[in-house]
Amino acid sequence: MSAKKLYVIGNSHMDPIWLWRLREGRSTWLNTCRSVVRMMRKYPFLKFCRSSSACYEWIESCDPALFGEIRHLVEEGRWELVGGWVEQSDTIITSGEILLRQAEYGKRYFREKFGRDVRIGYSVDAFGQNAGLPKLLKTGGFDRYVFMRPMEHEKSMPDLFRWRGDDGSLVTAFRIKQAYCTMPDWTKKEQLFDWIDRLIETGAEYQTFFFGIGDHGGGFFERQIEWLLEAARTRPLEFSTLSHYFDVIEKTELPVVEGELTHHSPGCYSAVGSIKRDLAATERNLLKAEKILQEAPGPDGDADRARLDAAWNRYLFNYFHDIYPGTSIRAAYEQEVRDLTGAANLAATDILEKRLARYGATAKSDFLTEGGVLLWNPLPRPVRAVMSFDTWPDPNKNGRDFNVLRDAAGNMVPLEWLRAASSFGPFGTWGRATAVVDLPASGLRVFAWSYGDAAGKKLGFDRQRAALERFTFPVLADPYDTWGHGAPRLGDTVGSAELTACDEMADGAVASWLRAAYRWKNSTFKLDLIAYAGIPELFIRWSADWREPDETVKISLRTGIPSGTIVSGQALAVLKRRPDENEQPFIDWVVAADKTGTAGFIAGSLHGYDSFGSGELRLTLNRPVHYAEHAPNPPHGDEGYADLGEVIREFWFSAGRPAEELPAIAQERLMEAERFEITAASDGNALYRPEWKIEPPELPVTAQRGGAFRLWNPANRPRGFRLFRDGVEQASGELFPNEVREVVLEQE
Repeated sequence: MSAKKLYVIGNSHMDPIWLWRLREGRSTWLNTCRSVVRMMRKYPFLKFCRSSSACYEWIESCDPALFGEIRHLVEEGRWELVGGWVEQSDTIITSGEILLRQAEYGKRYFREKFGRDVRIGYSVDAFGQNAGLPKLLKTGGFDRYVFMRPMEHEKSMPDLFRWRGDDGSLVTAFRIKQAYCTMPDWTKKEQLFDWIDRLIETGAEYQTFFFGIGDHGGGFFERQIEWLLEAARTRPLEFSTLSHYFDVIEKTELPVVEGELTHHSPGCYSAVGSIKRDLAATERNLLKAEKILQEAPGPDGDADRARLDAAWNRYLFNYFHDIYPGTSIRAAYEQEVRDLTGAANLAATDILEKRLARYGATAKSDFLTEGGVLLWNPLPRPVRAVMSFDTWPDPNKNGRDFNVLRDAAGNMVPLEWLRAASSFGPFGTWGRATAVVDLPASGLRVFAWSYGDAAGKKLGFDRQRAALERFTFPVLADPYDTWGHGAPRLGDTVGSAELTACDEMADGAVASWLRAAYRWKNSTFKLDLIAYAGIPELFIRWSADWREPDETVKISLRTGIPSGTIVSGQALAVLKRRPDENEQPFIDWVVAADKTGTAGFIAGSLHGYDSFGSGELRLTLNRPVHYAEHAPNPPHGDEGYADLGEVIREFWFSAGRPAEELPAIAQERLMEAERFEITAASDGNALYRPEWKIEPPELPVTAQRGGAFRLWNPANRPRGFRLFRDGVEQASGELFPNEVREVVLEQE
């Protein structure tokens, strides 16, 4: 089919961080937009689209005159606002809550500054499209989406289609052909003409041509504008906005596509694991800070809400598609990304800990004789929580260690002391206080450090030894670049790490800790498996001194499920895949499953696995790669390797649970209860805090702030819900299958 018309879409892709630092990216924002404005003054037919509120915020703060000119061009309809996110996010391993926040913060800025609601989602350089994305786009207020990957050679599919989410949501989607910018080697007009002619001859009936310089910005080459004018005299070219293009194609019949759109760069699921760990931890702290601000705003509630709002806005930038996937240079991670993440985390933990301390000052604590600990459940459903932190076993030198936690009613919870991070401690005593505590929905419990006869039977090591029998640690010779371009999987298996020792570190009624040691060539690692009383999952800590560059290590699980599927968390979605031996992405959890149950892993900052039939599930633990190595250019090695040397990964082993329970269970394991040490201060009469509860408890509440609750039904059937405050129903309804819905209540 030949194109009736070729729509020329002016743009200039600008990576704020990639092979350069943020300072260079910010200067690119300014310099490129100045250049584009000059060209648009000279050529009044030109139109230009630009995404990302972070870019516009920077221009507004640094060059108000330029910002004013852009606003004028927006009003004229020539400068088009697209991609109403803070930045062009990763869209393959980023959580659903983060993608919804991208839309919330980005669209809010565009409404406030331009009076426009951006409807076109735009992440043209992301490395794949998550199965949950169409639902999240529609929930976030987008009904159109532009992307480029996976490309034609990676996935056979229409370039124009309606993308249907698992809840039935439909967005009109468009895949760019070849490039989101003019190619750098087009130095002669014949090259440009040849590409235009090929698009016209082989493209869709209504085709686009993305015109402009990227990835480091630049705008337009003036001579290429003149070439386009010449081409337009004899070819069906139209300088257009994306909105106009979508208006045209939406009048036509389009095929429907469902599910995820992969497979482009599987190496990025695991590259630079440290940034994935730090961002995942910061996301959880920001969500907890929102929840506790809802409960206890206090006199500084407005100021802290503003601080948290600013922290979210900066933090979301770090999910840019060359940051979270691990494909930027080392200096960017060790400077700007570190600082932006740390600033957001500090704001969240300040807000959280301040209110925990206030609870400690007002909750009933007059029964404490030697101090105690306060525990807070951030989830609106009951949880069985692990408390584990380093402190004094015998701070008052009584000659014996505390062995129970005791509440105001005299109920006792067993307390066990594990080995602390440091072998040294003040006054010669130091340990890791460990307990398993049942907390009610949104619950707050205060316990005294105490003594008692609450010890039960030791847990032993049967669960850990059975798990070890099912685990191996295959090592892959990984020849691929940082992205994993062209990789169906991360290389061939060349061997497995050797088990060299197995030690029983601790055994009590609360926890038992088994440590296994392994060696591979010049590398060693320890595998700590901790069983907690009453918790079916095993906690795993993998700590390595990994010395093998370009060798990826996995933990392989013999699942005991020979003919099932692989089921995994996605961006507020659940996806079933047939095992295919390829490296695949997941978010928060992945299991092999059949009608009898599941076996797999819960991991908040690991995102890659492969499977050889459902009987073997292999979680990618560590992928040491050169920073920003891009084939076909061989790395020069000056920047060194990411994830080489001392590396730690933490996750859970889960077996036996029905797959339908895992979204809620994964949230419970990853959104841990918070603790705060306190002394006797109050009779508790001054404390009031609302206690929110969701029913049924297996329905995940992914965000809770102000009067808003984000509910997700991960099941393929409708589910009723009821939301309670202090035992009184505040809202109820029915969620459609797989629906994400925000329930907003009036605030007192």
